[in-house]
Amino acid sequence: MNPSLLTLADFYRAFPKVELHYHLLGGVRLATMLDLAHKYGVALSEREAKCYYRAHQAETGESRGGIDALTLLYRLMREPADYVRVLREVAADAHACGVRYLETFWNPSDTELAYEVVTAALLSAIEQVRAELGLVIRLIPSINREKSPEEAVAMVEAMLAHPHPGVPGIGIDYREGNAPVEQFWKAYRLARQGGLKLTAHCSEFGLHWRNVETGVELIGLDRIDHGYTIVDNPALAARYAASGIPFTVIPSNTFYYRQWPDVRQWRELHPIRQMARLGLSIIPGTDDWHIHDTDAANCYRVMVEEFGFDLDSLRHMLALGVRASWMNEADKTACASAWLAEFDALRARLQAEPVIPAEQLIRYRPRATYPTQGEGA
Repeated sequence: MNPSLLTLADFYRAFPKVELHYHLLGGVRLATMLDLAHKYGVALSEREAKCYYRAHQAETGESRGGIDALTLLYRLMREPADYVRVLREVAADAHACGVRYLETFWNPSDTELAYEVVTAALLSAIEQVRAELGLVIRLIPSINREKSPEEAVAMVEAMLAHPHPGVPGIGIDYREGNAPVEQFWKAYRLARQGGLKLTAHCSEFGLHWRNVETGVELIGLDRIDHGYTIVDNPALAARYAASGIPFTVIPSNTFYYRQWPDVRQWRELHPIRQMARLGLSIIPGTDDWHIHDTDAANCYRVMVEEFGFDLDSLRHMLALGVRASWMNEADKTACASAWLAEFDALRARLQAEPVIPAEQLIRYRPRATYPTQGEGA
């Protein structure tokens, strides 16, 4: 066998990736959770810890969920060094999967540490990571929508009091049902006035498409995280497809795993496939890496081998990811040119292209078109 040839598994791991939907604490390794509990004398058995990790839930017979895991982990992160450890581990895992640029959410209102203290520690670690690995990381402080709008405003005020180019915007996450994005309009308006970019988890748990519409039309979001039920309003989806507003989508989304436990239904009916057919600008992400038992390579394997996207589709998603990122325009231009060329070179070394059944195949082409080589993506 020619040693220069790549298997598909090699390719999924090697090609350059832009990760725009990653919760920092969702990337905490099981061993790290246990170490932190031991460090602070918090009673947490290995079995209890495993209940938070999808990879071990068949073994334990109990699922405690990703949001519950984040709630626990914020209680265990008591020193800036704890955040630095997690970020460096996240960086090592991401780098091993070909991630070149990573935007990661964290929730300042969930820690007792001052915003500026944690941010300074994380930014210092980010600079070290860039020097060591060449991986660029940006921080997205995110509103915990289960807390008050006033706490959200306080978070943005802290960001504006301590601005840094490594912190380009804000997000919002946690359970959406009782806290739609419009409740936090004041925090978002303040952030926009302060020159920050805006994104939000909208319509994540099968919730109505109007949450996406509100985010775009009322709040003025630059990106949508999740947004799956947009497919229930084809006219609105067509308008957003034409405008090119980016949607970060998660193949490992827990809600749809539970809705369709029959994997054949999950593969066929998942709204990511419908979003692609509608021509929306979609960028795959991993969400909660270790908590959800996935990684960036597996994310794209699922897109191809389970959802049926061809490799041209992945190339379009890479281009869209660069364009949707919060890099500056010069970096977008340089990265798009270099990374798409690298994607093509690696693809040329494949032993064979994936074979996808005709009934499953999706040749994804976003409706909004952009330069894909040489001038940004």
